[in-house]
Amino acid sequence: MINEKQLEKFLRKRKRSIKNPTKYADVVRRNEERVGFYLNNGSTGVSEDTTVSLPFLPWEFLETELEVPTDYYEMSAQSMLIQEGKLCSNALSHSLCFAHINCIITYFTHKRYVIRFDREREGGVSPDSVFYLVMAVILQQSTRAEHIFKLLQVGYPKFWINRSESHIGDFIILLFDAVKGGKHLVPIVDDFVYTDIIARWDTDDVQELTGYLTQLCDDQVAQVASPPSKMYFEFDNMNWQFTPYAALLLLALRAERGLPNPDFSHPGFGNITQLLPDEPVAPVEDELLSQLLACIRDQGFDEETLMNA
Repeated sequence: MINEKQLEKFLRKRKRSIKNPTKYADVVRRNEERVGFYLNNGSTGVSEDTTVSLPFLPWEFLETELEVPTDYYEMSAQSMLIQEGKLCSNALSHSLCFAHINCIITYFTHKRYVIRFDREREGGVSPDSVFYLVMAVILQQSTRAEHIFKLLQVGYPKFWINRSESHIGDFIILLFDAVKGGKHLVPIVDDFVYTDIIARWDTDDVQELTGYLTQLCDDQVAQVASPPSKMYFEFDNMNWQFTPYAALLLLALRAERGLPNPDFSHPGFGNITQLLPDEPVAPVEDELLSQLLACIRDQGFDEETLMNA
């Protein structure tokens, strides 16, 4: 249970975050120049290791170019949520389009890493990737959700994901696996705190479900309010802090299965149940991403082929 001091600190940080997209504008502008460089030159300009057995493809080095717009559109959606109390599906879908491509490249490079260097690339997957999965689920973009989950499903037991001290990322992966992934995964952390929620995600007890949602939201508020020394680093930046992604995932997966959800509100987030879109949200692809996709597809990038590599 959160205390008053934690909630007050959370709400202060939440109010200040409204200006984050404006603060990030110069980063976005510089990143557009980086993408323009790639479009003009067919590479990021990063020197590749020529001693490995498998040559690098130029788009394998796309990272910042995709992460910056992912973060910008998500923080824009977060800002609008705080101001209007509504989920900005358009901005989230815009963010997801970049995040999805990033996850496919990340999956491919991690599969090749073992061949190139004879070891797993532990900690190479951003903890933000779990939130990409939630965005895909709540926007009802099932193919993107499947692609992103495959990265997490394969990478989680191999320690690809750069975990923090939070168990919320583990919860997101394990809940999706329990509902749609075949129940193949087990926690890789000791004393996993959400075992009961994973086991009882489909409960018909409204009081029990409300308790689970409260626990997830309370934990997120407490972790956002914690100092950096606590190592909840996915909640220590401009993104992911003020949208209740874990609670939304639980509600969305239940709704997808036709299970009833309570009209749930939380003092840190407001009414959460009403945030879920009523119907699938179409992908939002801007001109810059369209040009980048055309370029990398000419260089051999293909979503389905790479996810089956």
